Amino acid sequence: MTAAPVVQTTAMNLRLTSGKTELHILNDITFAIDPGEVVAVVGPSGSGKTSLLMVLGGLERASSGSVSVAGKDISGLNEDALAIFRREALGILFQNFHLIPSMTALENVALALEISERDLSRKQINATAEQALIDVGLKDRLHHLPNALSGGEQQRVGLARSLATNPKLLLADEPTGNLDQDTGAKMIELMFAAARDKGTAVLLITHDPALAARADRILHMNQGVLA
Repeated sequence: MTAAPVVQTTAMNLRLTSGKTELHILNDITFAIDPGEVVAVVGPSGSGKTSLLMVLGGLERASSGSVSVAGKDISGLNEDALAIFRREALGILFQNFHLIPSMTALENVALALEISERDLSRKQINATAEQALIDVGLKDRLHHLPNALSGGEQQRVGLARSLATNPKLLLADEPTGNLDQDTGAKMIELMFAAARDKGTAVLLITHDPALAARADRILHMNQGVLA
């Protein structure tokens, strides 16, 4: 039997109000992402790419239509249920990192594991977090606070945190935007390895044509329309 899609949206719309004006951000989005599939979303700035990521991550609520992620219809979930859904199913790599400034790199990754993997011991959590940081090339930065890390290093901490929990869906917003070419290539390989080896579905937003070309499928966003 064919595995069910990790992502399935049907006629999904997002409308936001600015003053007396209604803005139609996403227009009748219908698409799916299968387990282990890497999908790149490309398009000009302001076309709705990040809004799509926010809706799939349960951080913005669709105005109409249906949104199913990891077998769960998230359209009508309340905030508590959405928090549980994100904890259990998602890895999100934000463009601006969202690291906790008072925690070291190791503690930032360990916290994500502590929240999502409640049956792990503290020793197991720390070992898994450490390995995730080693995988992204930060063996010598485990105990550094975010303000002691470069932008590229912070981005790598974010990737380690998002992959450590083995999510069903990884959402990545410009994942190589702050990285040099060699480090960016390594980060790309880690994301593709998660898809290939663990069946993680990956949706990435990028302006990098070389990265987009490596995806299984490229979707083009323009004025809120996905093609």
